[in-house]
Amino acid sequence: MIKKFNKIIAASLAFALLSSCSNFLDRNSLEGLSEDSFWKSEQDAVMGVNTLYHANREFTNSIVMYGMMDDYTDISYQSFATGLTTGVFPANAAFYLDSWGIFFKGVYRANTALKNIPNIAMNDAVKKRSTGEAKFFRGYFYFKLWDYFGGVPLYDTPINVDESFALRNTEKEVYEFIVKDMTDAYGLLPDTYDASNKGRATKWAALAMRGKAHLWAKEYDKAAADFKELMDKSDRKLYADFHNLFRVAGNNNSEVIFDVQYIAEKGHGIATDRNYGNARGATTGSQRTRPTPKLVNAYEMEDGTPFDFANYKNAKGETFNPNSVEDWKDEASVRKLFEKRDPRMHQSIVVPWSTFVGRGGVSYLYKFPVASTDPNAYVPVWTNGSYAWRKFVETGSVYTLQDNMPQNFPLVRLADVMLMYAEAKNEALGAPDQSVYDAVDAVRLRAKMPKLPTGLNQEQMRERIRHERMVELAGEGQRYSDIRRWKIAKAVVDKVWMTDFNGTQIRQRGFPDHYYLWPIPQAERDVNPKLTQNPGWE
Repeated sequence: MIKKFNKIIAASLAFALLSSCSNFLDRNSLEGLSEDSFWKSEQDAVMGVNTLYHANREFTNSIVMYGMMDDYTDISYQSFATGLTTGVFPANAAFYLDSWGIFFKGVYRANTALKNIPNIAMNDAVKKRSTGEAKFFRGYFYFKLWDYFGGVPLYDTPINVDESFALRNTEKEVYEFIVKDMTDAYGLLPDTYDASNKGRATKWAALAMRGKAHLWAKEYDKAAADFKELMDKSDRKLYADFHNLFRVAGNNNSEVIFDVQYIAEKGHGIATDRNYGNARGATTGSQRTRPTPKLVNAYEMEDGTPFDFANYKNAKGETFNPNSVEDWKDEASVRKLFEKRDPRMHQSIVVPWSTFVGRGGVSYLYKFPVASTDPNAYVPVWTNGSYAWRKFVETGSVYTLQDNMPQNFPLVRLADVMLMYAEAKNEALGAPDQSVYDAVDAVRLRAKMPKLPTGLNQEQMRERIRHERMVELAGEGQRYSDIRRWKIAKAVVDKVWMTDFNGTQIRQRGFPDHYYLWPIPQAERDVNPKLTQNPGWE
């Protein structure tokens, strides 16, 4: 681990996102710098902290092809077979090692900043902010390590190679470390920034992450208190246009609390349009990640009642059978399936007989069976019966860099916080109070869905909150952690078939018992024999 990161600081900074008069994402070369010649000025401190944003972006870039991890759940699937979807990834898989390396690289960079910034003569406000950013990111990277790997070694200094052979700390110790870092960051970070520094971590991001740590640890009262403070005191507001939340037009909107920032430049954009996108889009996407029929069927009717195929007829007047290829060939019958549904369905997913504004600004119609030779027809990459993402896919032809869209990716947004508040409060009280209803209803009303029915008990409310998180946050990668922390992942994923919407089986999924935690990478254990392995991965 440390061998890769304990180089001169220039190695960490070579890819940094540097501050400028226009935007802190603009970059300048740092070639030729050494650690001895760095950490001398305020500019050095800012540049050093900016490397933390790059490390965070590096992980996001590496998982965007997997629907931000939703492909390993029941609501999205990977078009190509991967071990995490089928349950056969070995402990030495590069995916685990790369993720571990990115997070600990971030920890090392944060510790380096925290060691050096106090000694720099610089503006007090910038010093305070930079220290807060380093604290935030160290806590954030440890949160990711804790979420995926469980207990890991805790380092609070930029250690040398001979100091890197530590035992794993307990999960409780890692949780407490995260809480301490986020508490410190909350006290150091500003609540907002000027235009040139948009995208930097704020005190509200630190508070949200502290609340998440409490929620993951089942400290429900503490989690609810943090989320409530953010909801009551921050300037964050639900953004009215749900669809634009996930397009370039929605960058830096009022709802996002913390995101990954991108610009339209090769090497500094995001590949959502390729991996989420489709063949008729401006960048000719690959649909590497696709929504499942389960997700589409989960979107309620506009009156709040569940969607049910039993309420629909096929062309013969019989009950519509979703596993019948013939039933899906009748346009009139199929159109009815997607009428009067939760608006988030059409704002998030391309379904048969809906339109998509793609290459050249043309409004393409998704005919099914797919009309591949029709120049005005929507043609998905997968033509046998595939839903496609609309979320995170640009329309028209404004941006054409296939892997480098200037679309920011939200990691924490207010709707997420509201639903986490509702969950924490419901669990803490043993039954929902009005504040739980208010939080969930606010998210539903923004989507133009009716309020929840009154009189729900704790278990009923728990299921409604989980359902709301599934449809509200689809494609954002939150569900992978949700189903693991709720301990339902095996039940909803294991031995379940990925299918086209007409029931055609594609691949059977797998989620063995030991998949709730990732393995400690074998290469790291080879270097540090003190690292014990997670159960089931030996």
